[in-house]
Amino acid sequence: MALLGFDAHRLLDAAARGVRFDRTLTVGRLDLYLHPGEVRDLDARLEAMGRRGVFDGYTFNTPADRFLTEGLGISQLTVLDNSDYEGATLVHDLNQPLPAAAHGAFDAVIEAGTLEHVFNFPVAIASLMQAVSVGGTVFLTTPANNLCGHGFYQFSPEVMFRIFAPENGFRIDHVRMVPCAFPAVELLPSHAGYDVTDPAEVLRRVGLRSSRPAMMAVQATRVEARPLFATPPLQSDYVAKWDAGAAAPQPSRLKQLASRLPPAVRGRLLGYYHLWEYSFWNRRAYRRRR
Repeated sequence: MALLGFDAHRLLDAAARGVRFDRTLTVGRLDLYLHPGEVRDLDARLEAMGRRGVFDGYTFNTPADRFLTEGLGISQLTVLDNSDYEGATLVHDLNQPLPAAAHGAFDAVIEAGTLEHVFNFPVAIASLMQAVSVGGTVFLTTPANNLCGHGFYQFSPEVMFRIFAPENGFRIDHVRMVPCAFPAVELLPSHAGYDVTDPAEVLRRVGLRSSRPAMMAVQATRVEARPLFATPPLQSDYVAKWDAGAAAPQPSRLKQLASRLPPAVRGRLLGYYHLWEYSFWNRRAYRRRR
């Protein structure tokens, strides 16, 4: 469980926009993986906020506690883990529902590399959503692409948009894909990446075929207390088809022309289209951050 440079920057971005971190729950004792350039950039940002010396004596792969408490201003830091071997203050197995005493107890929940290792994902994500108070914020960083075998799961943007939905009392602030150089994503700096469009807006699946691993960063705000998953989430492109029913639009002129091509030619052209559609070049689905 670790924060990378892009994680630290987006947490500071959130703080600058008024997100509260007074009472924060982290999932696991988080380490901090920052490269020299990232330390300089973050140090400059914190100095501009009047918070000096946060990274004095920093070395690569050290606990993130000082950044969290001094940099983000966390006054009550609670660490959740399955055991207390790293000093967890809330010992709990995320395969099991969160105790009611912890519901709504936190202004922010930060998860950075745990959910993919928890088999009972629906229970685990519900617990993190329940832990945050109304007006509070959930931050997730999780594998999305080319990291098969790292944990039980890799996650798609679709599941995040459907989970952090109004019917569950949440609003998505952003879903971002962050390409990384290596499967050990901490080995080189990772940059801002791409904001992802909700597949329900695109009316298409938002997939990704990339040459490098990609992490997904999610920020969501709890706007009201509602029962979670009273109706299980449904994949948006299927919902759109079911809703359209017999009123589904007629194929475009281009699709009609393509249907007349020999199957081998048609299949190859469709394959190349899908390669573009499932790439960061697809500006309907991905918007590069500067």
